[in-house]
Amino acid sequence: MSDIKKLALYGVLFVLIYLGPVPVGPTTFSQFWKIPLFLFLVWQVLIIRNRRKPNFLKWSYARAGKNLVTANFSVSYFASIIDFVRYMMFPLMFEYAMIKIKDLRNLDKILLGFAQFVILSGIPFILGILETKAKDTVDYESFGTFSGMFQNTHGAAITTTTAVLIMIAFLKAKSSIIKYTKLNYAIVAFGIYLVYLTYVRTGYAMLAIGLVFLFLPKKFSIKQIATATLAVAVLGVGFFYLLETNETFYNRIFDIRNGKQTAAGSGRLIFWQTAVELWYSGNLSEMLFGFGFDALVDKIKEATGIRVYAHNEFFTQLGQNGVLGIVFFFGYLISLFKFIWKRKNRPSYRLALSVYFLYLSLMLTQGGMWFELDVFMVLVYVKLEFEDMMFKKVSVLRKKRNMEKSYIPATAH
Repeated sequence: MSDIKKLALYGVLFVLIYLGPVPVGPTTFSQFWKIPLFLFLVWQVLIIRNRRKPNFLKWSYARAGKNLVTANFSVSYFASIIDFVRYMMFPLMFEYAMIKIKDLRNLDKILLGFAQFVILSGIPFILGILETKAKDTVDYESFGTFSGMFQNTHGAAITTTTAVLIMIAFLKAKSSIIKYTKLNYAIVAFGIYLVYLTYVRTGYAMLAIGLVFLFLPKKFSIKQIATATLAVAVLGVGFFYLLETNETFYNRIFDIRNGKQTAAGSGRLIFWQTAVELWYSGNLSEMLFGFGFDALVDKIKEATGIRVYAHNEFFTQLGQNGVLGIVFFFGYLISLFKFIWKRKNRPSYRLALSVYFLYLSLMLTQGGMWFELDVFMVLVYVKLEFEDMMFKKVSVLRKKRNMEKSYIPATAH
């Protein structure tokens, strides 16, 4: 693909993401443009329907389909359909990428290019050329948080953090597709700066967790322990320095708004408790199939004054999709981990494990589906699968060659 075509493609992608919060009838532009993409992916996957699917994809499809079966579907059918489409994106994109991306090198270029694009998209917002269209649930007085082209600061933090980790993984591996190493290090540094500017604790935690699993060695040496200790010490000093010198950072970490400490951050316990109480108050059908999205957010608004989901995917699924929602979610997480673990000797194992655990940390502290993160996860796990397929193919060829060498034909007498 030529550079002009790449720039045009990224330009279109920027516009699609940037205009995401704009209202379109009863929905938003973000949900609106994903409908034709969803239909296209369904059509493509139906064409290749005979392909063998990893177990985590089967659980992922079940998890998505569960949104269409709740005790109150007739009341909140619109929200259920929207969630069905959102949760279907990950498995559909995975299957599409597996068949359409031709080789590992091409996949690496797509993955690295998307990571670079996510970080560099912040430049026009930092320079004041563009204003964000983000609409966060809670407004902060005098907080200059970074949202960029994303719908909210959490979306910016989550996606940018993942992009930073992916770029670090490529630099760590000294990938041959990186042409300008110093420039890419500068992009990583800018990405970390953007994550800092979001003032989102979830993003900070994801970055820390991702780095731990990305650099976690199989065996520890004295040098590695010393290096890790020094790195933790530097980060710790930097963190406490910011707490002492940056009031905005301090207020965001301790959830202080307008001079008062609030319960919206630590209030996650209230969200979780409300979700459990809603589920426990239901009849057998509601406890098994859930109350649906609208009933959950309405119940939380009744308790807190804020119409949000439970800020933890496990509790959100319990209230929205009941016991079955929890079962499908656990099935997805366990089977995805097994998929990664079975490929622990492949080059991208560390990156895949890092993305898995940053995703798990996100589900524990926030939850929900994040389209750009889904794209990253698809590309990382397809990359891991490609490496495994290549390894098996090489192993078969080697075995066949060794058998041919060991075969000595009988001589005629």
